[in-house]
Amino acid sequence: MKKQLLTLFGFVFALCVQAQETETSVKLKQITSTETNTKTGEYSTKKYTFQDGKILSIKTSDIVQSFFYNANGYLDRTVRENEMSDWREVASYFYDDRNNLIKYVNEYEEGGKSVSKTITYKYEGNKIKAITKRSNSSLKFVQWIDYTLENGRIVNESERDINEKVISNRRIDYIEGDLIAYKGVFGDRSTDSYDYDDKFSAMRLFVQNVFGKNYKTIVTLIAPHEKEFPLESISYHNFLKFSSTTPSKKEYRYIYTYNDLNYPKTHIEHTGLLKTIVNYEYE
Repeated sequence: MKKQLLTLFGFVFALCVQAQETETSVKLKQITSTETNTKTGEYSTKKYTFQDGKILSIKTSDIVQSFFYNANGYLDRTVRENEMSDWREVASYFYDDRNNLIKYVNEYEEGGKSVSKTITYKYEGNKIKAITKRSNSSLKFVQWIDYTLENGRIVNESERDINEKVISNRRIDYIEGDLIAYKGVFGDRSTDSYDYDDKFSAMRLFVQNVFGKNYKTIVTLIAPHEKEFPLESISYHNFLKFSSTTPSKKEYRYIYTYNDLNYPKTHIEHTGLLKTIVNYEYE
């Protein structure tokens, strides 16, 4: 009996190791997205280019976003430019010696003037205090959010007003490594819900290679400011459906095909008259 148990344990362990090796050995090579207006036939394309699994650039017909990394291999800076004009936007990322994000600076143009938005992150035990300031504001801060960490993931966030009074509180729920709900507990009590498949996530590969081992925390901090790093990208499985109790937030869903390694090969999204087809390529 003991021998049988040991044999079973060895088999299960081998499967776990094989799954981990498969996941870590797979790297994104390219993602292409085509959005088509099904009524007019007009379309736009978006191309994500990777090198050794790290995102290098995102290109549309006129906008190019380039990604640069520091000596430790973590995202250092992004530059978004319009090839048809002088418009330019730069985002910079700063880390401590534990590779925690400690500052985010976004430089852009607003009303014909250069503006910088700076967010500083202070870590105290399982708490993170995020203070946002803008160069065009005389306020001591424009946003203050307190985050609570649990097992390397953010599970709660509270926003304070200029008088440092809590004005809202939201909880983030997870199941089996997937972020499934963003729930208002105090203030705004709306709930955003996320559904997933049971296959390996391509977007998780994306953000892991950008931010390293702290990707779960960093993406949750950055998601409100960088649309290419959405909340659901930290999940182990592929996003299928979004729904919300907020009427202005429309429900949408993805339909996938998969490759032999159980990663997405394509996904399709229908939103009104728009149909988006996304293709994934791997190394």
